[in-house]
This record gives sequence, structure tokens and C-alpha cells, in this order.
Amino acid sequence: MSRCIGILGCGWLGTPLATSLLERGYEIRGTTTKEEKCYALEELGVQAFHIYLSQTGVRGPVESFLKGLNCLIVNIPPGLMNQPDADFVSRIRHLENAASHAGIPRVFFVSSTSVFGSGQGIVTEAITPDPETNSGQQMLQAEALLLSNTSRQTVVLRLGGLLGPDRHPVLHLSGKEFSFGGNLSVNLIRLGDALGALQHLVADQEASGVYHGVYPEHPPRRDYYASEARFFGIPPPVFKDKPGATTGKQVHPERLLKRGFQFYHSIFSGS
Repeated sequence: MSRCIGILGCGWLGTPLATSLLERGYEIRGTTTKEEKCYALEELGVQAFHIYLSQTGVRGPVESFLKGLNCLIVNIPPGLMNQPDADFVSRIRHLENAASHAGIPRVFFVSSTSVFGSGQGIVTEAITPDPETNSGQQMLQAEALLLSNTSRQTVVLRLGGLLGPDRHPVLHLSGKEFSFGGNLSVNLIRLGDALGALQHLVADQEASGVYHGVYPEHPPRRDYYASEARFFGIPPPVFKDKPGATTGKQVHPERLLKRGFQFYHSIFSGS
């Protein structure tokens, strides 16, 4: 079994992933863009590297970070909400060049369900994505760039909206009014299941290609956020369109389930 894993991006998802893999006996290297966070990662048992992936290249000791890795997990957000003109694909291209040069045999890329358009309906890994947003388009291009390297195993995990400690969309939507969108499906996953999916695929030496990490339940936003608002004791968001048939994309984790993965964490709080 591959024992040395690098995690590029030890943030909200990457840090608990590092600790969970450490508990399973892996040697973990992790990166952060904040030099002051290196000490906290070292305290957890992670060999920390201050590395920043920019549009013009990779800053920091990337060669030392990548050297001898059995597996690289790429977990960096596009950051296009704050910088809509940023070129995420160029950042991934610089990383791909470094990873190829290092000869890493397995690369995992944490992607997003934003690669699918809202009108695509039920989508499995076999469906061709048709992104509507700049972020989705760049994410899909980044996937294709990494998957095009056939000299290694590449795994893409498209995660739904992440739920976890201090992270839930209803906290931001509470009390707001929306003219439409109440019948659109949700595509979400708890942090525990996102970590579990990554651990499952890392341990599966035959895993390759694209997988969907989305809880296999897709209630309409109107019903889901009303339920979650009751749990948190806050006003629900108000959707002014009439209730009707559930619409929007529903991202199904078909390949992940076929690889034997089980979801254990409901998207409904308190379940």
C-alpha cells in the first residue's frame, strides 16, 4: 500500500483529511499558503510546506514536497468568486508539470459539481458536463488537464456542497427572499462522508477516473432549508415561486457506490 501522501491545500477539508489519514498509518505532507499555519500542521504530525500555486508558477519548495510521494491529493479552490478574472487552469497546469516531473504515480483532484449545468437533470459520471459558470468551466478544464496524463492513475472526485462544523448554507440564507429556486434540487455532502470518500478511493488501488461525492438524496431547496432552519431555530429562506415538481441537476454517486462506498452522514441535521 502507498504510504506517503501529499495534500496540496490543508484548509477546512484538507486538514481533517490529513489527520484522518495519519490515524490510518500514512505519512502525510501538507501545504498551506499561510506560513504561520505550518507550525499548527506540524503539531498534528503533518510535515508542513509553505507553498503557493499562482498563475505564473509554483512558489515555495515544491520539489521537496513532491519528492517520493506515492499519492498527491490536490485540494485547492479556484477562488473565482473573489477574483473572477483569475486563471485557475494555469495554476493547475503548473502543478501538473511539477507532478509529472516528480513521477508521482497517483493524483487525486478534488473537483466540484459546478461542472454540471442546473438544467442537466439526473447526472451520473457517464454524463458529459455542461457548466454554466466560469468556475465550473475552469474546474472542468482542470479535470481534463489532469486526466489527460495517462502515465499514472488520476482520480477526480466531484464533491457537492460541503456541510460541517460552522458551515451550512442555511445560516447565510436565513430570512432572505428569492423570486425562484425553491424547486431546485440540493446536491450536498457532509464533511464526514467527503473525508470517507477520499479515504475509500485512496485505499482502493484500482480506482481511477471520475467519481461523484454527493449524498444520494436530493430534496428541493424549499423543503430542505425549511427543515434545516427549524433545526437551527432560525427563520427559513422564502422562495416565492410556487411549489411543484423538483427540478435542477441531481448529481448521483453511481461509481462511488459501485466501488463499495457507503454514506453514513445524512444531510438533514439531527438525523
